[in-house]
Amino acid sequence: KFPCDPSDLVHFRKRIGEAGIEKIFAYSVRLHGRDAMSKQVLSDTTVQENNTTYPTDAKLAKRIIDKGTRIAKQEGVIQRQSYTRVSKQLLRDTFNSQHPKRRKKAQKAQKKLNTIAGRILRELQHKLPEEILPDYQDELARYQSVLNQKISDKNKIYSLHKPFTACIAKGKAHKKYEYGNKVGLLLNPKNLVILGIDSFEGNPHDSNTIEPLLSQMENNFNYLPQEVVYDRGGRGKPHIKGVLISTPKPLKKSASAYQKRKTRRKFRRRAAIEPVIGHLKTDFRMGKNYLNGRNSPKINALLAATGWNLKKMMEKLKQELLHLYLLLKTRYFYFFLNLSS
Repeated sequence: KFPCDPSDLVHFRKRIGEAGIEKIFAYSVRLHGRDAMSKQVLSDTTVQENNTTYPTDAKLAKRIIDKGTRIAKQEGVIQRQSYTRVSKQLLRDTFNSQHPKRRKKAQKAQKKLNTIAGRILRELQHKLPEEILPDYQDELARYQSVLNQKISDKNKIYSLHKPFTACIAKGKAHKKYEYGNKVGLLLNPKNLVILGIDSFEGNPHDSNTIEPLLSQMENNFNYLPQEVVYDRGGRGKPHIKGVLISTPKPLKKSASAYQKRKTRRKFRRRAAIEPVIGHLKTDFRMGKNYLNGRNSPKINALLAATGWNLKKMMEKLKQELLHLYLLLKTRYFYFFLNLSS
């Protein structure tokens, strides 16, 4: 179907890989020529959510049971019991577990699901042939760590198919926790071209995301700005790779009215990065990562930023063509006006 088969895009992404997509992103910046680079850049982070269900212990245990049953069928292992119908009903029993009349039943169902999942994993460890077991060893170990994890543990696994998913709290009133990866970006404050974008595993502090972004910009364009304007989350090192990191802080009492006005204008301009992040999420598919693989968050972010830069280039060409049209229209209008007179 027009314009192409969706699978072609998947094969193309896998063929060029992360390095190839980063080159495409770099070309989308170079299209803007000298206008792309700026002495001062804006920076911020956001969360790119992964396409995963809301993680609960019951859901993860049910998934482990289903995965274990599927492995047993593929390898011809005869199970003592598949627990397909039992686990389905137990998962239903865990719903609305905070209701006083359902709490005891939900806790009992949760415990039973964990028991069944552990039983299936032990059965696979014992019954899988020795020549096949190493192929599944990492997968089974990951499932076991999911069953063993507790509330107080660090770096918990929230998704079986995307174990790199992190739980990030940004302080939003409507969304207390987001499950995905943190994405940082660098932006030109004049024409809003994205100069650098990267995805980070875990939940690093915002100040620790600046150096990888500057390194990416240096590798792609052999250029570094003089100043990065950040919000209060970027507090930490005042200089990184020789670049000044500016964050809002009280000025000295001796500061002149001009210095205050200049600083206020600079940090007000930093807010221009927020609507860009919103457009990347709603218009360029960075709101949720549907791609698969450990490097998928970075690939999705790079493709979204490339689309944004190409759109800004099209707007620039549109303005130049409009200006040329008006110029020719005016010139020929006066030319024919003189001929008629």
